[in-house]
Amino acid sequence: MLKLEKNGSARTSAGVTNEKFYEKYAWVILLVAGLLWLVVGIVAVYQPEGIFEGDAQSVTNIPWSELKASSPVAANFVIFIYGQMGLLMISWSLFVIAITLTGYRKGEKWAWYIMWSVPAHLVSNALFSSIFIGDISQTLPFIPMTTITLLGLLLPYRKFFPR
Repeated sequence: MLKLEKNGSARTSAGVTNEKFYEKYAWVILLVAGLLWLVVGIVAVYQPEGIFEGDAQSVTNIPWSELKASSPVAANFVIFIYGQMGLLMISWSLFVIAITLTGYRKGEKWAWYIMWSVPAHLVSNALFSSIFIGDISQTLPFIPMTTITLLGLLLPYRKFFPR
C-alpha cells in the first residue's frame, strides 16, 4: 500500500521511501495534454470550420461566412488544410501519448529528452502564429499549455537525473 507523506514523498507498506508523489505522477500531465490534443485533432478533422472561424477572420479581416460565399474554392481549400492539420495533430498526440505511457512513465532519459519537443513545438507554433498574423495576442492561447507541459517535464527531473 502506498501512503503519501507530509513532505510529498510516497512510502510503501514496508516503510521504504520512494520517489515523491509529484515525481511519480507527473507523467499524467503529459498524458492529459496528449489526450486533449487528440480530441482537438478529431474535431479539426470532422468539424474544421468550428475551429478556424476566428483564425480566418483575423487573417483576412473578412468574416468566414462572407469569405465562404465569395470564394467557395478558397473556402474549401482552407477546410482541407485545417482537416490536414487535424490529422497531423492526431498523429502528434498519439506520439506524445505513446512516449508518455512507455519510456517517460518509467523514467527513461531518452523519453525525457524527446518530450522536450512538446514545449518546443508549442513555442514555435506561437511564434509562427504571432509573426504570420502580426498580432502578439495570437500567442496567448499557447502560454497555459506550454506552462503545463513544462511542469510535466520539470517536476520529475530527479526521477530522470537522480543525485
